[in-house]
Amino acid sequence: MPVRLFTALLALVNVLHTIESANLNPKSCLQAKQLHLTNDDTNGYFLLYDDLRRPFTSYCDFKSDPGFVWTLIESLSLSNGKSTKYRKSFNHDAPSPGCTPNWLEYRLSTSRMKSIKNTPGSTHYRVTCNYNTESKNGGIDHRDYLRVSFCADSHFFHGTAKNYCTRIEYINIRGYICRQCNMPIWDGHYGTHKVFNVYVASRLCDKWMVPNTVYSEETFGHYNHVNPKFSCSNSSTSITNWWIGGYY
Repeated sequence: MPVRLFTALLALVNVLHTIESANLNPKSCLQAKQLHLTNDDTNGYFLLYDDLRRPFTSYCDFKSDPGFVWTLIESLSLSNGKSTKYRKSFNHDAPSPGCTPNWLEYRLSTSRMKSIKNTPGSTHYRVTCNYNTESKNGGIDHRDYLRVSFCADSHFFHGTAKNYCTRIEYINIRGYICRQCNMPIWDGHYGTHKVFNVYVASRLCDKWMVPNTVYSEETFGHYNHVNPKFSCSNSSTSITNWWIGGYY
């Protein structure tokens, strides 16, 4: 057999092995990209599969953060985020009804979140406000935004009701930015969502001060005390989006 033909056949076998091993059932949006199942990396809804190979629909963002791919795990309006049903850490199961993401009320089951998080390449989580599916980059300008490495935050699924000083890659609160800062993140429990409390951050860890902070101001979840100047909480229909993703 000619060497060139043998090399081509070997390459084909390797591709087929990769496809067979994944069974074309991507468990995350990053894996969908790695398997070349995306259409020119256009953001949109994708069929993903959990650890039991059960299909579910989530939204994939390939564009807004260059170098990252993100899978949506939760999207709640301010009014829904304040509800008892969703005021829970990610360790507590509180899936939303319906099959297709409703941006005002969408939350995956804990088992599906863990399936995404445990998929190779899932290295980070992030939180955005008012993600816009009509915009090529989701309308994200990185104002009111949080990105953290799972390596720095091992408590994502713990729910121990504690603040942990966590190395945050990037945070923007009402236009005030900190990079690679040591900040307290409340990991939640049965009665509280995972949250970043701006007021507490001024007193713990690196003691980051954000001007015009309201007492016990909560951002990215729970929202018992809100600042209307924070874009996730400036109206009842403002939306907080949580994602799991990683580099490609």
